Amino acid sequence: MRTLIHAAGCCLLIVAPTGCAQQAAAPAATPTETTAETMDETSKRVAAVAADAHGWQVADVVVTDVPDGAAGACRLVGVRSNNVLSASTKTYAVLHDDEVVGRGDADALARVLDACGDEASPALWAEAVAAFGEFGEDVPPGRVPKTEANISSDAHRGAIERGGYRFHPPQFAADGAVEFFITDVEGGQLFDVRAARGADGAIDVVVKPAGLG
Repeated sequence: MRTLIHAAGCCLLIVAPTGCAQQAAAPAATPTETTAETMDETSKRVAAVAADAHGWQVADVVVTDVPDGAAGACRLVGVRSNNVLSASTKTYAVLHDDEVVGRGDADALARVLDACGDEASPALWAEAVAAFGEFGEDVPPGRVPKTEANISSDAHRGAIERGGYRFHPPQFAADGAVEFFITDVEGGQLFDVRAARGADGAIDVVVKPAGLG
């Protein structure tokens, strides 16, 4: 990848983002979703790990590919229980086709970033940092917005009112750091995130309310 990251050391995340006489527009691509009946062996392993960690029934687990979530030897997936109303989507990573990594596992972010390697896009780096990094107690779990349409009007307005805010999708800075935004699940807040690798190999994550210069 540039200078930044071959390994690393957040919160998570996840984002969501039709003619008449003319030919109808093709529908937007949607992430691949699998349930117990249609899962491949890798997804079954992820489902089993997630079910064990969260007290779910494996048969109720749904596994969805994270948009922009695959490169090199890593693949990010969203996992939820179809039978638990309060179950939010959890992000897991599959490394080298068989190793399942979840938030809280030892060196999770470093292992994910190592496996993703130089082929990873800024969007993938952002999703990985958001899912497996550490942001602190003041930053709630959230999503990585890829467009302004992914941000609620309240969160957008608040960032503008603070001043010094201009939206951009996940990007690499000149020094190799990853810069992106996260918005909380409720959509009321927007945070500016910068993640850079230090000389000791650890990832330094700086988070602040968007618009605070």
